[in-house]
Amino acid sequence: MSSSFSAIKNKWIVITRPLHQAGSIQKKLEAADAHTILFPLLKITDPQDPARAKQQLAQLDSYDLIIFVSPNSVTQSLKWFDKSVLLNSSTISNTMVASIGKKTAAILQQHGITPDIVPEHHFNSEAFLALPEIQQLGTEQATLKKIAIIRGDGGRDLLHDTLLKRGADVDYIDTYQRYCPQTDANILKQHWQRKELDIIMLTSGSSVANLFKLTKDEDWINHVTLLLGSQRMQQYVPDGFSGQLLIADDPSDETLFNKLKTI
Repeated sequence: MSSSFSAIKNKWIVITRPLHQAGSIQKKLEAADAHTILFPLLKITDPQDPARAKQQLAQLDSYDLIIFVSPNSVTQSLKWFDKSVLLNSSTISNTMVASIGKKTAAILQQHGITPDIVPEHHFNSEAFLALPEIQQLGTEQATLKKIAIIRGDGGRDLLHDTLLKRGADVDYIDTYQRYCPQTDANILKQHWQRKELDIIMLTSGSSVANLFKLTKDEDWINHVTLLLGSQRMQQYVPDGFSGQLLIADDPSDETLFNKLKTI
């Protein structure tokens, strides 16, 4: 085994991604001889108003730019409308497609949709907003006037609010919602009591909030290392938490895995 994996070998690592998204990082970790525990803190379900989502998605050709914020925003959108709406170049010939991250871009490409705009580093809203073509919004040179953000219900408002301030006309299209599938964290507590829990990986603010809701008034959580998928996720960590925090640049599998190799 490569020495670069020595920090991961024999570690017990909790994966909190939705089950359908956990396979890739689980394989990486187990190939590095880590032990993995699947404990999803999010589950993806249909949007509150599927009829409205379908209606909005049928009008994508009216936008200058369509932004997919996550892999779920792609897969869930394709549940609610015929993907030929996007694939038909004559329908959206004047519409650009953007992806917040490379994984989202890859899923779009799997469905025959090549995004025009993808950040090269730090796959989050901040990186997207820093792109030159997005910073031009509101100027005379701007061509992206009307923008659709395809997301899950209740996501961050930074992207929406910043684009509005820059002069764009912005609509949300909510194609899914999230909830916590766990009722308690007893399984994790039992792993910790057996000395079989070292690191909990958390890839969204909702996951962090759900973890601490499940472990409220539990001391054992303060003896576990948390790996957060971004700096901004720290805002969901309670002030009283005394365990170790590791911060990755973004919540992609590759970045999280590389961060684990440095511990």
